[in-house]
Amino acid sequence: MTTDNPFFHRGAIRRAEEFYGRQNEIGQVLGLLRNGQSVSLIGPRRIGKSSLLLHLVRPQVREAHQLNTSSILFVLLDCQEFGGSLPEEVYEALLAEIVEQAHEVGCVLDDVDRYGTYRSLDRVLNQLSQAGVNVVVLLDEFELMAGNPRLTPYFFARLRGLTTKYGLAYLTASQRPLFDITADEEILSSPFFNIFVTLPLGLYSEDEARGLLAVRLEGTGVTFPEPLCEHLLYLVGYHPFFLHVAGYHAFQALLQGRSLETKAELGQLDAAVEVEADSHLSYLWQNLNGEEQYTLATLEGPVDSLRLLEQQCLIQAANGERAGNPAGSFTYTSEMLRRFVRRQSVPGVIQAGPFVIDEQRHSVRADGQELNLTTSQFDLFARLTRDAGQVVHSDDLETAVWGEILVDDPDRLKTLIKRLRRAIEPYDDWIVSERGVGYSLRTPD
Repeated sequence: MTTDNPFFHRGAIRRAEEFYGRQNEIGQVLGLLRNGQSVSLIGPRRIGKSSLLLHLVRPQVREAHQLNTSSILFVLLDCQEFGGSLPEEVYEALLAEIVEQAHEVGCVLDDVDRYGTYRSLDRVLNQLSQAGVNVVVLLDEFELMAGNPRLTPYFFARLRGLTTKYGLAYLTASQRPLFDITADEEILSSPFFNIFVTLPLGLYSEDEARGLLAVRLEGTGVTFPEPLCEHLLYLVGYHPFFLHVAGYHAFQALLQGRSLETKAELGQLDAAVEVEADSHLSYLWQNLNGEEQYTLATLEGPVDSLRLLEQQCLIQAANGERAGNPAGSFTYTSEMLRRFVRRQSVPGVIQAGPFVIDEQRHSVRADGQELNLTTSQFDLFARLTRDAGQVVHSDDLETAVWGEILVDDPDRLKTLIKRLRRAIEPYDDWIVSERGVGYSLRTPD
């Protein structure tokens, strides 16, 4: 038994015994590579791309999928070191790794020139090809290499040529699809970028997420009760990184003898998890453009924006079996993410409590469900929501709905408030009357 917290992972998982899940993805990637097909693996930051690449280069993993390690070399390069490199530096690094891997499997190479030239690399690959040995090059953080202005279309065309001459295959890992990670149209038009099958690396399945919690706890003497597991999955979803963050704080709380049963106790746990996760969520948010942020806040928008947010594991197709979730609608991938988005300031979007007002589309949603409001009801509700928690004077509410037009009808605002409450049921108790002053929108007592 150990009391060390088993949810310590924050970076790439480097020990084989600590890697968990992704069996479907492993089989799919290795099946394609076995047939000489290059693969572009895409997924958001911290989803596990580097961990997966490190796992794939392990001989026992490849042999389990009928890839003989003596006849196919897997060469892993971290492209973070190539962000400003010249072509010769990339050739030299690639050549050194190939030669090292060849020696490890007992493949003898003659007259190896370690100087970084394309000719030296070509000569070594030719020897390996003659010996019946294929090569797979794994390029992690590939966007840094693709965005390097020193690497020309000619450089990428040469890399593409190696696939034709020697059957070499590539596995790249990047946060966004290849056509998104370079702004240089000339680079993008290189034939190198046309040889890839794109595979997304997304969230764990529910079984994998539950299994991760169970596997990490093995041998610790600590167990997570089922209600706690349910709460963690509700809070952070099936994201492997956030599951480690949530599991870490839950484990520490239990180790310290704290109970995690009441709403208040779980709220304290939530706060600790969200504090650690905030910088990562902020990174994801800041890397979205304005239209994508707007789409994430409203869960509506152009198909391309919705698809990108789905690829970034920020939204997922809503469960159509649940009442009120129409076909084609989306939900957030975790409660923690929903709370984060609600705290963001988005031009054209008013957010308060369960309510999201899309001023462009004149739509109002409460907990994801669309509310049908008339124009007057919308204007009134938008004014209340904009100053949620504060009392809005009746005169200001009338101006928001009817402008400066004077009408001798002291009951018209009361009548509209009554109709608005009926239109937003069961959230009608959010609108509170402040006698003699006006109204406010606030959490019911």
